[in-house]
Amino acid sequence: MPAGCPTNDMRADALEPMKKPRESFPEIEARSLSGRSYRLPGDLEGERNVLVVAFKRNQQEAVDGWLPALLQLEARIPGLRVYEVPTISRAWSPARWLIDGGMTRGIPDPDARARTLTSYTDVGPVLAALGLDGPETISTVLVERSGEIAWRQSGRFDQGKLEGLLAALG
Repeated sequence: MPAGCPTNDMRADALEPMKKPRESFPEIEARSLSGRSYRLPGDLEGERNVLVVAFKRNQQEAVDGWLPALLQLEARIPGLRVYEVPTISRAWSPARWLIDGGMTRGIPDPDARARTLTSYTDVGPVLAALGLDGPETISTVLVERSGEIAWRQSGRFDQGKLEGLLAALG
C-alpha cells in the first residue's frame, strides 16, 4: 500500500487520543521567608508538592482561602508538601529586603514563613506554564518530584477544585 494511505490495521491503541505531554514547572530561584534558598522545582521537599502561586499583593486573600484544606491534606498524605509562592517581577528585586521583610513581619508563624517561597523572576514563563494569560489571578498546582505539573487550577478555592486535586492525588 502506498505511503500515507490508511490501512485496515485498526489496533486499539490507534483509536486512543494522543495524550498531550505535561507541562513542567519552570526553573526559578526562590527564598523562603525563613531564609533558605531554593531552586524550584528540584528543591521542593515533597514527592508531590502543591504550590499556590500568586503575583500581586491583593491576591493574599485568595491564597489564604486554599491553605486550610491544603494543610489538612499535607497532614494526611505522606510525601505531600504545600508552599505559597509569591512570584514577583525581577524588576522589584532591588526592593526584596523591604518586600520580604514586610511579608515576614506579617507572618508570625515560623512554619508559614518556611513554606512561603518568594521568587523575583521573569514572570512570563511562570504564567505560561500555569496556563495563565496574565497575573490577575492565582494558580494552585500539583507538581511531581520530576517537576511535571500533574494538576492545576486558577482562582479562588472551591470544593469542586479541591475534588479535582484529590482525584489527581489518587
